[in-house]
Amino acid sequence: MAFSARPMRIALAPFVPIAAAIVVAWWWLAAPVALPASPLAAGEKLYCMSYSPFRGRQTPFDRTLRIDAAQIDDDLARLAPVTDCVRTYSTELGLDQVAGVAERHGVKVIQGIWLGRERARNRAEIETAVALAARYPATVRALVAGNEVLLRGELSADDLAALIREIKGRVTVPVTYADVWEFWLRNRAVAEAVDFVTIHILPYWEDIPISADEAAAHVADIRRMVAQAFPGKEILLGEVGWPSAGRMREGALPSPIN
Repeated sequence: MAFSARPMRIALAPFVPIAAAIVVAWWWLAAPVALPASPLAAGEKLYCMSYSPFRGRQTPFDRTLRIDAAQIDDDLARLAPVTDCVRTYSTELGLDQVAGVAERHGVKVIQGIWLGRERARNRAEIETAVALAARYPATVRALVAGNEVLLRGELSADDLAALIREIKGRVTVPVTYADVWEFWLRNRAVAEAVDFVTIHILPYWEDIPISADEAAAHVADIRRMVAQAFPGKEILLGEVGWPSAGRMREGALPSPIN
């Protein structure tokens, strides 16, 4: 029996341009992209970087975990060439060791105090942070009394402000609070309690996501707006950045290049 190749050619014809398009798409995704020059001068370091020591399966949700000092030492040895400061988020799980390790590397610390619903836990965090500020006065640059606790709805603005004032009365370093910028504008009385305002601006996570090419301008606009809302207060960007991977949110696309 004889077979004709012509029907097979016809059947395969639509797949040729599709396959070619797939190859071109993968080539484009893998092609090198020229990054813009760093805004930092030669030898200049980042002012500060948020730091959490958790690796692999380590998680802050495991309350029995205690990070080994050697792990923190390894992290800070890697970070010291690129930043003069790290910001932490709590004192528990071994993070009370960061200031001591950082001092050996010549790195400053913006020491976090984790605040939430648990009063006993809040008290332990406060006492430990106050002690660290007294023990490492040349290293602890400031204390952050709470991180996004208003966003999570775990403390009222009045209770938070009262804790901030208590902490300020016990230390010689500046005390701040950190939250998404909208929650500062909604709880302006908290700004009266802090020495400076620490805001989080994450364009990818905005209610109306911001595309990567507009993200830097968005950050500058929001910072300017918050500074106008709280005249006389220094504004610190406590969190800012762009995800390297994840789902697309409208026009906001995570990627290493973005």
